[in-house]
Amino acid sequence: MKFGKAVLLAGVMAAMGSAQAAVNVEFATGVESMFVNGEKKLNLLESTEDVTLNNGLNQVVVRVSKLIEGQGQLEKYRSVPIVITFEAQDQTFMIEPSMRLINSVDQSNFDANPSMKLVSKNGSKVNAKIDVLPKDISGDSSTIFGRDYKKELALYNRSQGYAIATHTPVTAPVEPKTFQVIGGAPNEVVTAPVPVATAVAAPVVVQQPAVSGNNAMILMQADFLRMSEAQRQAFLKWAKQQ
Repeated sequence: MKFGKAVLLAGVMAAMGSAQAAVNVEFATGVESMFVNGEKKLNLLESTEDVTLNNGLNQVVVRVSKLIEGQGQLEKYRSVPIVITFEAQDQTFMIEPSMRLINSVDQSNFDANPSMKLVSKNGSKVNAKIDVLPKDISGDSSTIFGRDYKKELALYNRSQGYAIATHTPVTAPVEPKTFQVIGGAPNEVVTAPVPVATAVAAPVVVQQPAVSGNNAMILMQADFLRMSEAQRQAFLKWAKQQ
């Protein structure tokens, strides 16, 4: 019985260590995640969710997608895709635009120099390379829906020499442990594997629907829910005038 408790305790400690060995990535309001470690995440009908990744090298592709103040009304703005490749260990940080984006003047400034910043919760530095996702100029990446972002990301990673793993356990397997048997014969030992908790990303299947009238309404509702209280009041005031 005591031996069983010892093995159970060792397993719990290993699992606790695994749970802590991770990188938590949060996204500021108005920032959409398009790809996480090569897997497509963008879904027009869902909002962006924070992600937990393994320690080490990771990559996300994001863009700004929000309503901004235009010429007397709110206008939908989407920035170019931005690739963020970073090396982190046991950190929590937020990805947000490098400058404010409230009106058309801000939009022009951001379009001239699109970038993101990684803000760590504890003030520690996050080593990251941030680039605008280059367009594929070979002539065959465009589709009827626009750019082939997945192909362009693959070309970018190849040019940078990145090998981004999409399915990686949080920790390496732990070697079997040797335990002394309490109450057993002198020098009697047993070897038992220590259970290890691993985190493996589940495959994500995303269908990109055509934006119908109903979907357009859903998109507007999603944008409205992501607005600040001041932006909601401005939007309602504008809507009543139409």
